[in-house]
Amino acid sequence: MNPIDTGNSGMSRAAKKRAKKKQKQFSTCTDPSEDITNETSVTAATKKRSIRDHHNETEATISVKQDHGSINNNKRIKSTNQNFATNEDVNTTDVKATSSDIDPTNHISKASIPIETIPTLPPNMSLESIVSVVSLSPNSDDVQPPPPPPLTAKQRGACLLQTMVAPITLKEFYQTYWEKKPLLVRATESNKARFANLLSLKSIKAMTKEYPLYYGQDVNVTKYQKAADGVKRRITLDKLSSDEQTPAVRVDTSELWSHYDAGCTIRLLCPHKHNDTIQAVLSHLETEFQCMVGANAYLTPPQSSQGFAPHYDDIEAFCLQLEGKKRWKVYPPTLELPRTSSEDFTTEDLKDVKPVMDVVLHEGDLLYMPRGWIHQACTLKDDDHTSSSNNNHQHSLHLTISAMQQWAWIDLMEMVIPEAMEAAGASDKSTLLRQGLPRGFLEYMGVMYEETKDDKLPESLKRVTEEDTPENQKKKACLQLQEQFRIEAKKRIQQIAITAMELLDASCDQMAKRFLSERQPPALTIQEKKLTAHGDDTADAKPILPNTRCRLIRPGVARLVIEDDKAVVYHCVDNAREYLGNPLSPMEFEMDDGPAIEQLLTTVEPDWILVNNLFHDTIEDKIAITQALYDEGILAVAQIEEAETMEEDHTE
Repeated sequence: MNPIDTGNSGMSRAAKKRAKKKQKQFSTCTDPSEDITNETSVTAATKKRSIRDHHNETEATISVKQDHGSINNNKRIKSTNQNFATNEDVNTTDVKATSSDIDPTNHISKASIPIETIPTLPPNMSLESIVSVVSLSPNSDDVQPPPPPPLTAKQRGACLLQTMVAPITLKEFYQTYWEKKPLLVRATESNKARFANLLSLKSIKAMTKEYPLYYGQDVNVTKYQKAADGVKRRITLDKLSSDEQTPAVRVDTSELWSHYDAGCTIRLLCPHKHNDTIQAVLSHLETEFQCMVGANAYLTPPQSSQGFAPHYDDIEAFCLQLEGKKRWKVYPPTLELPRTSSEDFTTEDLKDVKPVMDVVLHEGDLLYMPRGWIHQACTLKDDDHTSSSNNNHQHSLHLTISAMQQWAWIDLMEMVIPEAMEAAGASDKSTLLRQGLPRGFLEYMGVMYEETKDDKLPESLKRVTEEDTPENQKKKACLQLQEQFRIEAKKRIQQIAITAMELLDASCDQMAKRFLSERQPPALTIQEKKLTAHGDDTADAKPILPNTRCRLIRPGVARLVIEDDKAVVYHCVDNAREYLGNPLSPMEFEMDDGPAIEQLLTTVEPDWILVNNLFHDTIEDKIAITQALYDEGILAVAQIEEAETMEEDHTE
């Protein structure tokens, strides 16, 4: 299907304005820390304002033309939210926080969006039920989960996290634990099935038989054992390719399980690649966290097996114990909120460090660890008394869900500051940054000329500095030059800071594009798919009309940015499940299409917007823009009867 075909050959003006695919695909990087585009310019903020200005100018005109006989004359049609409730009977274990949570006005809550209000869930609700995905495994003996309550996509994301950390409320979790300290949540009778059907030893064996898997891409095989020098180290048994044309070696299934039987840990690097439920969980959690969410699965054989050395990670980690038991030791961070993961620690490195947690995770338990907290884990020996159960001869399977990798203020600053320096340096309004450095500044600036403050000097030296000697006069002159140099430098730093603030929105758009390139494709429910061009078999026979209701299929899956005087829409609908598997393929529109696109991309469930209420000159333009976005799979559309039915579902 042509993504820009409106189905009406008479729309000559609309045809000129409708979307077209950019010839150059959006290039992604292999390292999430790299800048993924250089298209931000000093005029980006001005261009963004021009869309807003056009929006304001058109609003007054179009509001007069709107049909006051429509069902709702507001721009969006809203449903009511339901009250939030939590399960109160799950045990938790707490540890002392690091210094970052001493301040009661911690940074986490200052600029965060409000916590989503969610309805009361049925008891023993599983993550699988919340995302409305039923396992398609033909060998599954499990009963299908109960249908989930009516939830918006944002509510489903919040419900997932709430189910994972209950009885801790989301507000308490974000304020007390998020980025601050570990949290252990024990499973009880009321929620022991919350991780059911996510993954199992049986399903992993089936996966290795059914799909081709490759070392380094899909699987790692590791073991933590003593080396020849007596020091325990992690070894990796992945086979490496010797052929440049074949970057990865395919896993031999029998060899893989032989390694497992010999005590090695199997790590699945992308379990969601072949698992719909895990992929749906990640997709919805990305809506909750508003950053890329990934997953690894760790299958460790019994009898005190350990696959990895003590280390810390650069992610917020949620460890979900799916099968068996595993003993975890967690140590305080050497550096809070590190930007990169650590090298492996040795036993000697930690001999004088007392763990803040030494616990055994049982099936259904969860351990949350902020980035930077050192940890190691192993299965239990038969004589290990740290577990209340005597059955220690079990394998362990846990799923680690990760978030916030390289998603800190410094990552935003790395985008905005270089752009601000370049823009301020090229400004035609000021030459401050292009002026030459003061002549001779190297004769008084630098650490060798830095003076110790008087209050840090011994009394004998203080008296010497007060004497009016030629040497002291020279020092005073040097201090004056240093002070003047710092004043001049501060002026220029302030100019860069002012320019950075002007470019802040444009840099946030770059972060959004990076997120779109990294995130999962939206895992739509059956009901959601029926409202999209990709899930409605009758879409070709349902033209977009003035009274068609529209909204974005999922919050955050598309973004409007300004590039080269064009309104450009990026989206993740065609993303692969693997990290950066498919490059983004943006859609390009004219600038005066921007206000209407902005309305469509900011209208999310449970709201709708009528095509007729979009900001544009003609109904042909409104229909053409909507049709293009719908054909791309970005929009959900419904006729009035369908939308009213869905609205009733959300208010039951």
